[in-house]
Amino acid sequence: MTTEAPTRTEPLTLRERRQLRTRTDLVSAVLAVIAADGADALTIDRVGIESGVSRGTIYAHFSGGRDELLRAAYARLGTDLVARTQAAVAQASGWKKRLTAHAGTMFELAGDPHLGRFYNVSGPALITDGAERGIGSGASTAMIRQTLEEAQRSGEVDAEADAGAVAILLVGAMREAAIGVAGGTADPERAFAAFSRLLDGLAAR
Repeated sequence: MTTEAPTRTEPLTLRERRQLRTRTDLVSAVLAVIAADGADALTIDRVGIESGVSRGTIYAHFSGGRDELLRAAYARLGTDLVARTQAAVAQASGWKKRLTAHAGTMFELAGDPHLGRFYNVSGPALITDGAERGIGSGASTAMIRQTLEEAQRSGEVDAEADAGAVAILLVGAMREAAIGVAGGTADPERAFAAFSRLLDGLAAR
């Protein structure tokens, strides 16, 4: 038997709001440094210069230093990717366009010279475990499965397809293609077109 943590009902105190703002600003500074010069250029001093926050204050909020800052930045990118994907899916019509919206947003991020490489290549190599891993992939897998199941109920997608397994495979294919895009070995437009063709095989006959 598990017990859920109590839900907080009272508003944040002024001190808590300031702490949250400082943490948010520090993560934004980390992403700004990575966007400009890549993850290898990230140091505590660079974060301090970018954010205007002292080293002592940085360590007060991120006691793990550079590694913890990178984890927080990676989580922010994953959360932002989920939000952009949800917005793109909401604007798409039809199951296939809703699924290709996932690939479009992922490849767009992957195409960013520094942030894309951090999210798809260097980040996963540095962050091998923890809650930061799989934020984007987990959300995409759930959304894709839901889209497939809805399309199966409407007769648009092959009813024999295992929606859960297919969703995992599609996300894996997107991630692999995104690694290629981020590494400069794959063209995002060709990867997007290939993903779209892949979906044709799921259509009901």
